[in-house]
Amino acid sequence: MDLKTRLERLGVHRGIVPGQLKSERSANNVGELPLESLVDGTWVTSSAGRCFVAERLHPLDHRHGVLSLADSLTFMAQAWAQLAESSESRPFDPSGLTFLDVETTGISWGGAGTYAFLVGLGFFRGQGLLLRQYFMPDYADEGALLDLVAADLASCSCLITFNGRAFDWPILETRYILAQREPPCRGMAHLDLLLWSRRLWRRNVSSCALTALERTVLGTTRESIDVPGFLIPELYQNYLRYGHTRPLQRVFYHNKMDLLSMVVLAARIGQALLSPVRREPDPLCDYLALGAFYERIGWPEAAISAYEMAAESESHRQTALKQLGLLLKRLGRYDEAARIWKACLEGKEIYPYIELAKYLEHRVHDYEGAKRIILEALTWLQARHRLLQRSEYHRVTIDLERRLKRVEKRIISNVGLQSPSNQ
Repeated sequence: MDLKTRLERLGVHRGIVPGQLKSERSANNVGELPLESLVDGTWVTSSAGRCFVAERLHPLDHRHGVLSLADSLTFMAQAWAQLAESSESRPFDPSGLTFLDVETTGISWGGAGTYAFLVGLGFFRGQGLLLRQYFMPDYADEGALLDLVAADLASCSCLITFNGRAFDWPILETRYILAQREPPCRGMAHLDLLLWSRRLWRRNVSSCALTALERTVLGTTRESIDVPGFLIPELYQNYLRYGHTRPLQRVFYHNKMDLLSMVVLAARIGQALLSPVRREPDPLCDYLALGAFYERIGWPEAAISAYEMAAESESHRQTALKQLGLLLKRLGRYDEAARIWKACLEGKEIYPYIELAKYLEHRVHDYEGAKRIILEALTWLQARHRLLQRSEYHRVTIDLERRLKRVEKRIISNVGLQSPSNQ
């Protein structure tokens, strides 16, 4: 089979223009139902072309897995400063949020590039979540879709996507530029839920794909009508060429579920972000990563809580205690840090001996105690030197021996000061 035949079987044809697609579709769509009889929506016509618009309002008490749409508003509002990674972020305004998910033609075929043929948007309106889906029936109708989407995005203050920074928004932005239209949303805030999902759950879930997170984090599954994302471009090509409308019902469902899952995922992210503050453990949350994040944005108390919760996991305990001790030291809470270092002695790392020796020598001036810890550290090195690289072993040994000589001199000096001849 030659390359041309193989490509044609995949639906890839050279030099296809919209007129050819329409003629082939009308010749092959015998017995197919009109799209509006399969998907609840209407056709909108303008000078830029036609666009099918499906719209549905979901009440706030609608549950999608473990949470409701109302929970999204609650948790996002409470965690907005953390989500924006700044305590000085703009105020939370639910009316300005827009959830975005697009379905595309996949690989660039026919020399026309990659099109966004279905654009799904979600907005909080009144007492519900309004889902609006714009469908492009032909390439020649792209202008109508772009105009309608731009009108909806005009009032958006924050775009929320899942992998949208790398995929959805760049594709949509490119379509506006190629159509010689000004892309909407330029310069506005963009919250990508995939980045947060990886930060919070990557160590504890097998995959951070949206459908995987639905099962593990959101507690929901899709109906059998759903279609795998990789098949969607082929279903759209079959619609363009042959007028097959029935499979599009599955595509609309897939896009709708993506949007609903994104809304509730935003709630779960907010819930996980707040869990250290509320001391409400989330068994799937990566509290090591969350503690590091809270340190970076300058929320030390939340970071301390996150590390303490991470230390409750046996697999993360040593790393969490190390990070917690170092944070307490940076905050000047040396006594608390010392208790952490004492709890980490006889472990698989040398650092708690060194930190505790520094604390006893420089903070409480307990030179005898510092000497005892340094000697314990040297014994640890002799027994477990294979845990260190050779260069690190020599560096630490030299450092400890130097400390030992210094504290011994201070002990002798103190004894001299306290001797009867000096009184």
